[in-house]
Amino acid sequence: MKIAWKAVIVGCLMLFSCGCWDVKNVQYFNFVNMIGIDYVDGKYHLYAQINELASMAKQEGGVPVPNPIVVAKGKGESIGMAMYDLQKESQMRADWTQNKVFIFTDRLLEQGILEIDDEMMRTRDQRYTPWVFATDEDLAELFNTKPITGTSSVNTMYFQPNLLYKQMQSSFKPINYQSFIRSSREPYETALVDHIKLTENWDKDGKPMTLPIVNGLVALKQGKRQALFTREEVSGRKWLNEHTLRGLLPLKNERGKIAGGVSVKDNKVKITPAYKDGQRIVKLYISMDAFLRAQRQPFKLDQINAIVKKNLEDEIMKTYEAGKKRGVDLYSLNEVWYRKGLAVDDDIPGLELHIKVSLLATNMFELREPPAGK
Repeated sequence: MKIAWKAVIVGCLMLFSCGCWDVKNVQYFNFVNMIGIDYVDGKYHLYAQINELASMAKQEGGVPVPNPIVVAKGKGESIGMAMYDLQKESQMRADWTQNKVFIFTDRLLEQGILEIDDEMMRTRDQRYTPWVFATDEDLAELFNTKPITGTSSVNTMYFQPNLLYKQMQSSFKPINYQSFIRSSREPYETALVDHIKLTENWDKDGKPMTLPIVNGLVALKQGKRQALFTREEVSGRKWLNEHTLRGLLPLKNERGKIAGGVSVKDNKVKITPAYKDGQRIVKLYISMDAFLRAQRQPFKLDQINAIVKKNLEDEIMKTYEAGKKRGVDLYSLNEVWYRKGLAVDDDIPGLELHIKVSLLATNMFELREPPAGK
């Protein structure tokens, strides 16, 4: 009898616990997929890009219908108040869990990202996975960027910058929010964030297209902006990224003119702290493979190796000097000393380079004499 009653009770409990009692109808939500934050006159200005989920999914057959971009705005004396101000006009519940991108203005980064991180992330709605960018452009204009092809705004550089990085292997390795905050909290590490500007170099149907491009890197120390560097100034930064898939290096002769080009890959990096003449330095060891891609004048094997090595040294040292001139440790050399438990000060250590290049198959560009008359 007791067993029968127990079975009845358990059955009733299972009956009441079944069903999708926490189901949510997505058509009743505004899904935010990009967030931008500015700081003007003592107030935080919050921008949110909203897209329909249907426009973000793959569609089979039929003619795609262009999806209008909706940019929501709010402002307040704190991030929480700015979000509340934005939601007042959202008509339906705003869902922040689908955010994939953070874009911070230079004004905000000068104020300090750590000032708002605690409040912004003190909610289960936000994640540490979104990509991070900086800009001095108007955020409303930036958020209204149309894709080159397709109908959804997620087909822009903001949402998958890693794909473009893998193809170009540039100095601009995209960073997510988790890595950004970790670097910003380290006492001697320099956080580097892609800086975006808008261009109109491309046309569509005979009319200029407004497209985003990474025009440099913003350096931050302990969450505050230090300086903005152009693409040319930080060109040497990419050679410190290990396991490069493909880095293109122009070969310049003794007169500084382009004499060819090589493709560099599989670079290995080792960094060690040391003293030299009583001064703190860092020894940087880089080894990599190179493939000849273009040849405008005859070279011998040892000549190419020497030119590649010198060009690499020039790029790396140019970036180092550009940072040192403005008091920015672009290579986070002090972090190397700090991690070894050694004494560190605010001075940027000297840099000693040791580069080894192995020229592999030259393919069709065999080391050859140029045609007669050239």
